Amino acid sequence: MVQPLRRSNHFILEAFDCDLWCPVAQTLFHVADTNPLRSILGAAADKDPELEYTYYLDNEQLAALAAQFGVRFDRSQLEIADLLIRLFRRGHPSQAPYLIHTGYELPLLLDGRKKLARMSHEYPPMTFDGEDRFDHWVAQGLLHREEVIEPFASPYGEYLGSRTVYYTQKGEEWRISASQLIWRASGKSGGWNEHFERLEGMLFGYEDWQSDWWIDLGLQGGGFGGMTFCCPVTSAGLAWIEAAGFRALPPIEEPALPIASYIAKAKAELHGFMLEYPNSAALVRFNVLGKHMMDFIDLRRGPWHVPAERIGELNKNLRGSVVIVARRADIVSSKSS
Repeated sequence: MVQPLRRSNHFILEAFDCDLWCPVAQTLFHVADTNPLRSILGAAADKDPELEYTYYLDNEQLAALAAQFGVRFDRSQLEIADLLIRLFRRGHPSQAPYLIHTGYELPLLLDGRKKLARMSHEYPPMTFDGEDRFDHWVAQGLLHREEVIEPFASPYGEYLGSRTVYYTQKGEEWRISASQLIWRASGKSGGWNEHFERLEGMLFGYEDWQSDWWIDLGLQGGGFGGMTFCCPVTSAGLAWIEAAGFRALPPIEEPALPIASYIAKAKAELHGFMLEYPNSAALVRFNVLGKHMMDFIDLRRGPWHVPAERIGELNKNLRGSVVIVARRADIVSSKSS
C-alpha cells in the first residue's frame, strides 16, 4: 500500500498580472500554526478548515502576513497596473526541469515560445477565466482564435456541453487543424498514447528534450501510458527483449510470470521483488491500460501471476517500450561494497 502524502504547511504568496493573465512573482513560506494565518484571512476562511482555497489579499492583510511570518513581498516594486495578490497552500511541487505552459499561455504565445494554446471547459458559462485578455490580443491582430462547441447528448448536471477555444500566433493556424486531427486519430487507434503525446507537444511548442522528460514521467506514473507494472526477467529473457526492440515481454519456461505494481520511489521494495527469483537478471517496467489488464489479473490484489501461455496476448496490449529499471548485478555489487 502507498501511504498518502502528508499535508504540507507551506504556502505560496503570489503576484498575479491580470493583463498578461499569469503569475509574475512568488514566494514560499512555512506556517507552523495556521491559526494566526486564519485570523489574518478573516471570515473568508470560515468554511475552509484545511485552508485549501485561494485567497486574494488586500494591502492590510499583506502587511499583517509580512509582520506575522516574516514574508518579504513588496508589491510596490512590481510596476503592474492591474495586479492581484493571491495566497494558497502549496500542492505537490513540480519536478519539471522546464516551465510547464499551463498558467503562462498568454505571455508565451505573445513571445512565440508557445505555438498553440487549447482552453477547454464545460459550459455554461460560455467563457473561461481570463478569456477577455486573450481576446484583447486577437483584436490587436497578434493572435488567431477558433472556438468549438460540442453539446452533450443530454445535460450532465448543470453542464450542457464542452467548449474549446484555440489560440495561435498569426500564420500558425494550421496547428489547430493538426491538433484536432491527432485527437480524432487517437480515438480510432486504441486511445491516447506517448506517440500522440509527443505530436501534441510539438504542436504546443515544447522542445524534444522536454517531451522526452514528460513522456518518461507519464509512462512511469501511469497517466496516458496506462497502469505501470514490473516483472523480473532472466538473462535469456533480457536478451530476447533487447532483440525485440524493447517492445514485448519474453516467453518463459516457468508456469507463470510474476508481476507487481511499479512505484518509482519504492526502490527497496522493487529490488526485493526481483531478488525473490534466483534466476532473475533484471527488473523491467511496462505499461498496460487498466481496462485491458483486468482481463489478466484482479487489480485489487497483488503481486500477480500471468500464465505463461498468455504473455503473447499481454504483449498485444503493451503501451510504449519495455524499460530496464534495475539489474541484479548492480544491486548485488552495491550491497557488497
